[in-house]
Amino acid sequence: MDDEQEIVPGVPYDLFTEAFLSKITEYEFANMTDFGRTSAVDGYMKRAISAFKKICKYDLTTTADDNVREFFVEIDDGDLDEIVDIVSEGMLVQWMKPYVYHQDSLENILNTRDFSSYSPAELLKRVGDAHAAAKKDFIQMMREYSYNHGDLTELHL
Repeated sequence: MDDEQEIVPGVPYDLFTEAFLSKITEYEFANMTDFGRTSAVDGYMKRAISAFKKICKYDLTTTADDNVREFFVEIDDGDLDEIVDIVSEGMLVQWMKPYVYHQDSLENILNTRDFSSYSPAELLKRVGDAHAAAKKDFIQMMREYSYNHGDLTELHL
C-alpha cells in the first residue's frame, strides 16, 4: 500500500493560482477586485496549460470547469506538485510578457523615483532578460517532464 500513489480526484484552480502568486510580488493585484484578479490569473493559467498540453500526460484543457474553478481529472498525488510547478512557471512567463513590450506598463507599476533612477532602455532590457530567463526555465521544466513521463516507444527513431 505504501508504493501506491494517492489519486487526487479534482484539482482546484487555486492550487495553480497560489503557486503563481508565491513566485511574484505584484502591487497591481492588490488594487484589483477579486473578480479582476481571478480573471487575469486564470487567463495566465490557461495560456500556460495551452503551451504544456501536448506534453502533459493529464488532460487539463477539456476537463476544466470555469464555474467551479476546478479540473475534473484524476492526477497521481506524486505528479500534482510537479505539474503545478510547471504550469505556475508558465503563468509567470505569461504575466511578464506584456511588460517586455510596453514601457508604459512598467512606468505605471513603479513609482516615479524608481522609474527615473534607471534609464527606460536599461529597465526594458532587465525586464526582457527576466522574461527570457523565465521562459527558458518553463521550457526546460517541460522538457524534463516530457523526458521523465513520456513514452519513448511512440517516437519514430
